[in-house]
Amino acid sequence: MNKSTRNASCFLFSFLIASNCFSQLEGDWMLTISHGVERLGVITFEDNNGDITAFVDGGPIDLTLDANQIEMTIDYRNGGGRYLSRRFTGTFAEDSMSGTLVAPHDDSTGTWVATRKDTNRESGARPIDISGIWSRISAGMEKVDLDYTNSGQTLVDDYSYLDDPGLRCISPGLVRLSGWPYPMEIIQEEDQITILYESFREVRRVYMDDRNAPENLPDSAMGYSKGHWEGSTLVIETSSLKPNFVDQAGQPISNQASVIERIVMSEDGQNLRSLLTLHDPQNYQRPIIRFRQWRKTPEATMMEYDCDSYPFYRGLQIEGRLTEFLDRVRQKQNQ
Repeated sequence: MNKSTRNASCFLFSFLIASNCFSQLEGDWMLTISHGVERLGVITFEDNNGDITAFVDGGPIDLTLDANQIEMTIDYRNGGGRYLSRRFTGTFAEDSMSGTLVAPHDDSTGTWVATRKDTNRESGARPIDISGIWSRISAGMEKVDLDYTNSGQTLVDDYSYLDDPGLRCISPGLVRLSGWPYPMEIIQEEDQITILYESFREVRRVYMDDRNAPENLPDSAMGYSKGHWEGSTLVIETSSLKPNFVDQAGQPISNQASVIERIVMSEDGQNLRSLLTLHDPQNYQRPIIRFRQWRKTPEATMMEYDCDSYPFYRGLQIEGRLTEFLDRVRQKQNQ
């Protein structure tokens, strides 16, 4: 065999391995990690001109493949706002993958497993009772780096903590609020599900009677929500959202965005799990995913949410930045 034949054979062998890897990985996978608490996410593997690329919850990740070995680095932001990452190593087969993970900032470890995402949808409506007080137990993967459009990236680059409405006691909106560590109470009726959030005293009405939104409905932090049942899964579609942010990293949400939530209850009736998908093509190349999990806490009491914006404004005054903030507000309003 001459040199050119050997090179062609090696190329063909590498191509076949890469093709086999992609055929095993292509598509969406449900990711479950155990790292302090259980966290859920969606891994998507795609063919990018012959290369395998991967995304978690709508954001790109670092991926290395070697035969059936897989290594991923996934960024996230913890509850204190620090930008961190987890390094995943493991193996994959046709319908499953698993391994271990480590967080380099503190050397904490955990495990992970992923299976192909079930795309089947139940037919018919089989409503279940989800009323009660629910307390958050997990906010998902909290992916920070996302797949931005050019305009979305510009907004992220321009973001300042001064833009965070929560610091001024203004509602941070549906996507962010649903992941905050405060309880919510669900009041369920046939034609309407009402969700009372302790955080920011928000009230959300989910209309179940297929009514149309009123004409000239103004945008709002929680938007306009319509719901229906697919089997025992509650599906909520929300539009008419005010511009806001996915989290404190400044990922933007435009007033053209929509949100779809798929909420399921565990078999024992003690946990709720929500797959929240943000569709905002003005800012993102692909939908953004956020998982939420809550535990039923009938013993809990919804408390008064006390928020005082004075420390924010007084702090700016002491730092000599109050004029800068007011100028920034006027600039945003004129955009």
